[in-house]
Amino acid sequence: MKKRLLKCTALTLLIMLPSMLYAQLNPKQGYVITNQNDTIYGTIDYLSDTKCANECHFQANGETDYKVYLPGEISAYRFADDGVFYVTKTFEVEGNTETFFAEYLLQGGVSLFHHKRAGIDYYFFTDEEGKVASVKNIGSLLEYSSRSNTNAAKRAVLREVSQMFANSDKAQHDLWVKDINTKNLTQITRDYDMEYCTSAGDCVTFRHNEKAARSITTKLRFQAGIGMGSNKLEPTNYALELRSGSLTMNGIVPQIGVGLDFLFPRSNKHWSVQALALLSKWNLSEDYKKYKLDNRYCTGKLKYLDIEGQIGAAYSFMPESKFSPILRGGLSFDHPISLSSERLRAFKYIDENWTSQRFYGYYVGAGIDIAVQKHVIRLSADYRWANLPGVITKSCISINAGIRL
Repeated sequence: MKKRLLKCTALTLLIMLPSMLYAQLNPKQGYVITNQNDTIYGTIDYLSDTKCANECHFQANGETDYKVYLPGEISAYRFADDGVFYVTKTFEVEGNTETFFAEYLLQGGVSLFHHKRAGIDYYFFTDEEGKVASVKNIGSLLEYSSRSNTNAAKRAVLREVSQMFANSDKAQHDLWVKDINTKNLTQITRDYDMEYCTSAGDCVTFRHNEKAARSITTKLRFQAGIGMGSNKLEPTNYALELRSGSLTMNGIVPQIGVGLDFLFPRSNKHWSVQALALLSKWNLSEDYKKYKLDNRYCTGKLKYLDIEGQIGAAYSFMPESKFSPILRGGLSFDHPISLSSERLRAFKYIDENWTSQRFYGYYVGAGIDIAVQKHVIRLSADYRWANLPGVITKSCISINAGIRL
């Protein structure tokens, strides 16, 4: 019955997979502004910083289908409740003139825009005369620069934007000492506008809800796998009297799991926290000596279902790419249920209280995440270890496939 349940669950996941891949599961209220300056309200499918720069998936109120807008096909779009605001802009990026949806950070005498690509943040400044200056996050540049070259590298990166703020010694100083990020550049630009660009009127900061921008995103995960597991059973006092040693039993372990991924899309896209519940079926058998000093063998069998909980962290090396290597690890606890055994009880390797115990341990894993639209398929290999001192040590090496919705 339990084997049939596992098979039915796996079959259901396979049947549901196509619809999971194409489902719209991250809708946000918002609006688009057409090139004729008309505002249309509806639902925007939030993708990611990089993908939002290239296309807008919009479903107008009363419609049933999403329409994809490319940069230039609409003037702008914005998420509701003072959310992120994207506008069609044409800027030079790494020597190429390109049109994309830029995030509008600040409107004023000097306006500020943000664009992210391949993990690099680009910032563009425009003044009332149409002059454009740009700067990019220089963290990666300085990381690989020697100490003697750091100042020269930073001056080269800041040269163009420093000229935009030439009237303010304070702005020049802040650019030099502060990190290049959205918060700092927005404040520097706002302070400059309030002092030197008063004829343009009050500044408008579009990313008002910084707390919401840094909020945690929760994703549902399903996974299935199969592995090679072992249980090392320690003899009880009775078994020791019979001079029986510890017994290691091996077997194939199928498993299915469901859990939650907690992502931090604004603060750090590389790290996530994961909670996962796994149901495994252990079917083990092994020949062992009845007594340590003779040659009489006996075959022991052990079957049980195991519920395992995991809580830990995962690191994605290239979260904005289609293929991203990942590392994961954390703590785990196991609780066996529905125990069935042959011959092991007689020699006191297990007892009636065995299924009331919990085993604590850890897990580590590595693999690759494959982006499919806004879902992620994960292929990974894991090692899991759990222990109840003096009773049992469990380990399992498994290969898994899963999907994050």
